[in-house]
Amino acid sequence: MSDAAADRAELARLEEEWMSAMQARDMDRLEELVSPGFRFTAIHLSPEPFTREQWMGAAREGYTIVSFAYEHMDVDLFGDTGIIHARYSQVANFEATNLSNVFRLTDVWARQDGRWQVVARHSSILG
Repeated sequence: MSDAAADRAELARLEEEWMSAMQARDMDRLEELVSPGFRFTAIHLSPEPFTREQWMGAAREGYTIVSFAYEHMDVDLFGDTGIIHARYSQVANFEATNLSNVFRLTDVWARQDGRWQVVARHSSILG
């Protein structure tokens, strides 16, 4: 397997692991995976991007993922930057708000000090 193919496989694995850690509320693993400068943009939730602290707060309490699936995922590499374009579905809620839907996700990962971390997510509702 080439280095690029290995990096693509690793990023696809980390993408799944990220949402599994979110579902399990594994805050230690989320601290490792989510970059200090992370931003989450979801216009359907807020006109302004969420900071890492806001996103981690929701991960800690309030956002509950019952189930999720990556229906399709493409991984593009640009050196130490990976961009994942995915079709993602979930059964989930945030406090009293139903967030069960199908989404188009664009996630940006950066390799820093030899390890990948997610630095940005943009989410749009498809369903």
